[in-house]
Amino acid sequence: MSYEIVREIARSRGGLSLVTVIDVRGSVPRHPGSKMLVGRKGALLGTVGGGKGEALAIEAGKDCIARKGTQTLTVEMQGAEAEGQDLICGGTNRMLVEYIGDPALYRVALERLQKGERVLVVKNLEGSAALLDETGARLYGESPRFDADAAIRCLTGGKPAFNEETGIFYDPVFPEEKLLILGAGHVGQAVASFAVKLDFTVTVADDRPELTAAGRLPPGVRGICGSYTDIVERFPFDSATYVVIVTRGHLHDLECLRAVLRRTWRYAGFIGSARKTSLLIEQVRHDGLDAEKIDAVHAPIGLDIRAETPEEIAIAILGELIAVRRNTGSEGAPSLSRSRAARGPA
Repeated sequence: MSYEIVREIARSRGGLSLVTVIDVRGSVPRHPGSKMLVGRKGALLGTVGGGKGEALAIEAGKDCIARKGTQTLTVEMQGAEAEGQDLICGGTNRMLVEYIGDPALYRVALERLQKGERVLVVKNLEGSAALLDETGARLYGESPRFDADAAIRCLTGGKPAFNEETGIFYDPVFPEEKLLILGAGHVGQAVASFAVKLDFTVTVADDRPELTAAGRLPPGVRGICGSYTDIVERFPFDSATYVVIVTRGHLHDLECLRAVLRRTWRYAGFIGSARKTSLLIEQVRHDGLDAEKIDAVHAPIGLDIRAETPEEIAIAILGELIAVRRNTGSEGAPSLSRSRAARGPA
């Protein structure tokens, strides 16, 4: 489930229906977990694939609002029906269409998301739903019977799952994931450009105004100019914040690292050779900063894909961020310490 859908429901007065793709077979345009919010007059937000399937889902959503009920909808398209944005090569799309009269569960979810926490909505096909926190504990609602292990897997991996035997759908919701890139040089701008397409809310910071001026950064990226320490102190860090340190020199990297280690984050990493990163890590240990946080820093940053260009280095960095987002870690994937292009000055 998307943060935007949760926010829209939480801010509403209810009287909506939520269409969720819970299971697919064959070739389909949208994956499980895709959603569309429907009001009395039609679709409000999101999509479940367009075409005939979405038209049927909108009508089902309006029907659920009218009778204040929940239903499932199965759309099958084969042969000549599988055209356009419909189920292109033929397939089956099963959707849960639920009436939302009271948005209280989503208000609780939004409160948690705004703190940078992940939550999980567990629901059955009859419309019963519960909200779980990151430990799997119930926050709100009546819990339908569910598999605790499956719930934790969905919470950590971020991938929805439907158990057809029990009729339980596990729907993880991630908070707004903020990416702060410290350094607006070639690598920083390349990371920003790709990160926007990965649904990060991206901010690029630098102490050189010409690099963060309007028109210099990729579309959808916010620029900040000032001292790195001040920027880090003012930035709204939480447990869904990712920090990439790619400044133009050792001293700036050290300034950023010292400031970042005093904040809360999900990911932090900085670029450099093995020698440089070791020296900076040794220095912040000597400064007496939090040892556990220091151990969690990714340095050298990124995955070892033998990156050469700024764009390749950006992809290596973002690959590591995705691994952290999905809780797969980067174990088994060597860091960029062996990649010449990512080392920077020794």
